[in-house]
Amino acid sequence: MNTNLTKEELACFSELFAKKPSAVKASTDSGNETVSVTTEIPSTLASLLGKTQLTLLAEISHYRLWFPLNIAMDELGQFTPKLGIPEVVDTRGAERSWRMKELDDVRIIDFDTNLAIEVLSLSSTGLTLYAPNISDKTRSRRAKLILTKEINFEIEYQIVRSENGVIAATIVVSDESRETLRQFLFSMHKAKHSNLYEHEANTASENEVNVLKINT
Repeated sequence: MNTNLTKEELACFSELFAKKPSAVKASTDSGNETVSVTTEIPSTLASLLGKTQLTLLAEISHYRLWFPLNIAMDELGQFTPKLGIPEVVDTRGAERSWRMKELDDVRIIDFDTNLAIEVLSLSSTGLTLYAPNISDKTRSRRAKLILTKEINFEIEYQIVRSENGVIAATIVVSDESRETLRQFLFSMHKAKHSNLYEHEANTASENEVNVLKINT
């Protein structure tokens, strides 16, 4: 699956990986930007990234972006890398999937109650809801997660804690829906932290092609 990164963003990561001058704008609290390829995927991310055997890890500010990476051969017999949608990990404190808290009309429809419930925060692995009428922790529940008017899919969620009407739950989704969720969250992360994805003007010739260089 091809990434939805723009050409400028792909060039940005390519330049970082090739150890060229940084094309990612550093945040005010960190100047560290690195990109590396690894076959060692953290166990906490293995189920999120599916069957990928190779990942590209981009570290920007206090975020780690784990891109599924596939190597394909083009018609000329050249190997080229294809990036998938990354899992964004927040490294502050205990590392965990980045959680979006400023959501616009994201909600679930609980199948048992048929109630529309506001989603307060969302990540690839869980969510928080304002649901004072739901508190059963003994069983998982099913619902439809509505991200936008056009994007929705079924999820299974298990409540792990409840306080003052706010519940936190882990979620389980299909592989296809997980890709959709990762795409949505990555888009939200880019919108919220656009300064981290700014690409400096490329002074190279327009005919120069930026490629990721993989050490063997």
